[in-house]
Amino acid sequence: MRDSLEGETPVLVVGGRVTGLVMASELARHGIAVRIIDLSPGIDPHSRATFLHSRSLEIFAALGLAQDIVERSQPLHGVCVYSNGRFAGRAEQLPVDSPFPHTIALSQAKIEALLERHLNGLGVTVERSTKLSAMEHTADGVAAVLQHSDGGIETCYTPWLIGCDGAHSTVRHLMGESFPGEASPFGYMLADVAIDGPLDPSDAYMCLSDEGELFLFNLDEGRRLVVANREIGSDLCQPPSLAEIQEAVARRGIPDLHLSDPRWLSHFHIHYRLAPHYRQRHAFLAGDAAHVNSLIGGQGMNTGIQDAFNLAWKLALVMRGLAPQSWLDSYEMERRQVAEEVIKTTMAVTDEAELFSSLSEEERKKIVAHMFIPESERMRSRRHLEEIDLDYGDSPLCLGGAVGFAGGPPAGAQCVDTTGLFIDGQEGSFFDLLCRTKHLLILFASPPLEGSLLDIVEAVLRSDGHWIDVLVAMPRGPKAGLPAEVAVIEDPQGALFRRYGIETGGLYLIRPDGYVAYRSPRLDGLRDYLTRVF
Repeated sequence: MRDSLEGETPVLVVGGRVTGLVMASELARHGIAVRIIDLSPGIDPHSRATFLHSRSLEIFAALGLAQDIVERSQPLHGVCVYSNGRFAGRAEQLPVDSPFPHTIALSQAKIEALLERHLNGLGVTVERSTKLSAMEHTADGVAAVLQHSDGGIETCYTPWLIGCDGAHSTVRHLMGESFPGEASPFGYMLADVAIDGPLDPSDAYMCLSDEGELFLFNLDEGRRLVVANREIGSDLCQPPSLAEIQEAVARRGIPDLHLSDPRWLSHFHIHYRLAPHYRQRHAFLAGDAAHVNSLIGGQGMNTGIQDAFNLAWKLALVMRGLAPQSWLDSYEMERRQVAEEVIKTTMAVTDEAELFSSLSEEERKKIVAHMFIPESERMRSRRHLEEIDLDYGDSPLCLGGAVGFAGGPPAGAQCVDTTGLFIDGQEGSFFDLLCRTKHLLILFASPPLEGSLLDIVEAVLRSDGHWIDVLVAMPRGPKAGLPAEVAVIEDPQGALFRRYGIETGGLYLIRPDGYVAYRSPRLDGLRDYLTRVF
């Protein structure tokens, strides 16, 4: 990590839960001065979010946190579906093409604790019990009024303010940004409990019945997060009792389960809302401040993590004067379409479950059957759930066609991993390279390396080495005259060349968030990209 720019005024992140912690951590990792404030006195021990999908785990791997998270978690391998108390089948969660092939479950509070410790290691502390009470745009930033727990008032000037402060976002309100959408007519009960009974710890349970819907989501430590809807018109102002949750489980799902040790009993409404814009001058929205959806499918927290990972590197390049401010417009362009799709998908699944009791027997059978996707579509569905199929191909920062490639990820697609490589002599995988904060320029070549390739390497290092790392991929070494700062990726089995559709040679430019910015069959093609994006 580079030192913060001398005299740099910190970016202000408002909100110290998962999205805000990832945002602040990534800015700090990119060497940007950052402050993060949160209204709460500490990490909330109660959390609705439990699932981390493959793409989020890949992000945590780049932060150096994935191993700790996976070791503490419970993997999700299947979803068991019940219809009016009868077992209807099990939807297996097939492993996807990722170093983290399955969803894992871990309490949001524990995720936040790991993130906060990581942030502290980067020299940043969450300023707790601190409220944003006003903000005003200035010519080159934002003037933010902060209210501290001792009653003190501070006016903080920041070049960029990022609202990661949840569904009731103060930042969004002060920006004057609307939050259109709708709410489910049902209220929901929620419980974090221990359950004794015949449940597979690696499976989640979805129970549809005349009484209503019921979900038993995985948690770590052998616990479960129970979510069930209440009848329309029932008292939605009072949290449920353990007895009410126990009765819902018995009547809607599996009768021989015993609930105990409730850590949290709560109630909530499901909302589907999306901010029309994610940016207003020098202020941004991310996570639940920009979009909220049903918790069914566990997409909300993951979407916020990826919002932060998308914006941080762009903001870092702009603040260092290495990219124009127009690059920041790509944040909303890329991420808002993802949120739209998440809202659409989670609403469809939730609506099906909520309407089950009012449908005919034939319609119920169709809904249950729909839970079991045909074999031909299962992997596509799994990739979508694990969020590794995102496509930024329409982004102005992603350019390059398919001509000259025999497959491989196109511009805007996520990188694919490859194992069995040797990076400067050390065995590893392609994703091991994605912990870097610079763009990666991968030049695919075959030895002996010609003078033209060395000239290209020297030219890139001279003009763009401050924001691009250059690597040369070839079937075998040695470095053969390459500068010391250029890593060699040896691909003895040709797996990397095949996965990236390289037959003779070419280049890939990989963004710091692991998506393909550009590819060309010409080793000297980078200048075309730089001319167009700058």
